[in-house]
Amino acid sequence: MKTLICVAATWLVFSSVGASPAMSQSQVIEGYTFLRGALGPQVCLGRWIPPRDVASPGYCDGQLVDVSQLTAVSARVSADRLDQILLALTSIDQKLALNNDQIKQLIETTTDTQASIDQQVIQVSEILSDTITKRFEALPEDILSNDLFRNELTKLKEDILREVEKHYSKRPTTPTK
Repeated sequence: MKTLICVAATWLVFSSVGASPAMSQSQVIEGYTFLRGALGPQVCLGRWIPPRDVASPGYCDGQLVDVSQLTAVSARVSADRLDQILLALTSIDQKLALNNDQIKQLIETTTDTQASIDQQVIQVSEILSDTITKRFEALPEDILSNDLFRNELTKLKEDILREVEKHYSKRPTTPTK
């Protein structure tokens, strides 16, 4: 009986010592299994397979790394991703600046074109008015000798000039910004 108790006690001691504290104390946080091992806290970078029974240890189906190593690798990956994001944002910023310059140039060109059109409209109006006035002044004196006919021609000339002015009036030029 003493032998049986000794064997049972020895088996109990070996099974409790054999099950490392890391295997009995695991904690899952954000997909990683954190373990307390003889070397300090460690992380299972894979799938943690828990023990099937109390005497057997669980195991990591993947790589088991120290927490400080994981922190260093994670910081490096984060820094690399930040650099990539900064490059993308810089590229976007450059493209937006180029687009803004092109829009500014387009606005200036549009303003210049509108000013040119307005100037041409003014010139056409002046040319038409001068031509109409000269044509009416060039009428022979025989036609203008009749006062009634001359008054009607003067009214006609004024009506035509008003229509020219109405259709070819000055448009306000938009200021350049």
